[in-house]
Amino acid sequence: MTDGFPQDLERAEAALFALYGVEPHSRLVQLADPDVRVRVLEAGDGPPVLLLHGSGMCAATWAALLPHLRDRRVLAVDLPGFGLSDDYLYERPLRDELTAQARSLLDALELERAVVAGTSLGGMWALCGALGAPERVTAVASFGVPAVALPGMRSNAYFRLLTTPGVGRLFARAPAPGSANSARKSMAGALGTRVTEEAPDALYDVIRAAMAKPGWGAAMWTHLNLAMRAGRQRMENAFSPDELRAITMPVRLMWGDEDVYGDPSIGRRALEHLPDASLDVVAGGHAPFLDEPERAAELVRRASRASDHLEHHVA
Repeated sequence: MTDGFPQDLERAEAALFALYGVEPHSRLVQLADPDVRVRVLEAGDGPPVLLLHGSGMCAATWAALLPHLRDRRVLAVDLPGFGLSDDYLYERPLRDELTAQARSLLDALELERAVVAGTSLGGMWALCGALGAPERVTAVASFGVPAVALPGMRSNAYFRLLTTPGVGRLFARAPAPGSANSARKSMAGALGTRVTEEAPDALYDVIRAAMAKPGWGAAMWTHLNLAMRAGRQRMENAFSPDELRAITMPVRLMWGDEDVYGDPSIGRRALEHLPDASLDVVAGGHAPFLDEPERAAELVRRASRASDHLEHHVA
């Protein structure tokens, strides 16, 4: 028996944070565009780093990374429609939406500039911020395929059903997993063998509770249908070579060698155009920061150091 949303998610998050020995501060901030409140988890002290989760997830899924980033002021965000943020329907072009969120979030947090790190949809968010607000984003760290930002992203059965006209809206109303074990099984294809076998039940309890949010299905359905149609990437979301060349700040990519949504060759092709970029390939799935949290934290730190060096050199 659970307490219902949001109490169930808050309880699950507290258990996950306790497991990793972190106590992030939680607060709501109001964005100007879109006009929505988002929840932010804050921990650590030092240069600011924004953490953006993937589709359908929430800020607390970064918990394994937080003990390794105590020397950074980490701000992990529940994207609109997810976690403890307000309900939200995604309606404008996805890249326009994510760029607006990037500017508005930095304003709401009173951050002139920050390193932005994301996974999947969060990785695309980071790249949109870098291209659309280059004066605000000092560096990017992206984990796994950054959603549909780069050509070559593959789909799976779940995304194909959710983005198929006529059936997707109905499928979005399916109930959330009823237990941590059910969530573990449902996420196995995306997260890969190691995370499926080794990640704690507390992580999957958070995932389960986050998916039980009223409005979760609507947020998933609306943003995914802007990203793809019948499981196929909408190419208007993909960054062109010229756009990648315009992202001049440091970009650090980490890729699981068994990422179900696209192999590291996607990242290697992007490196041909990004002026200051690197790619780390690790044994893992679509969320390599869960496979290698300490290495992922060092990737964020490298991005931050590279941006500091660049600013010092320019000055």
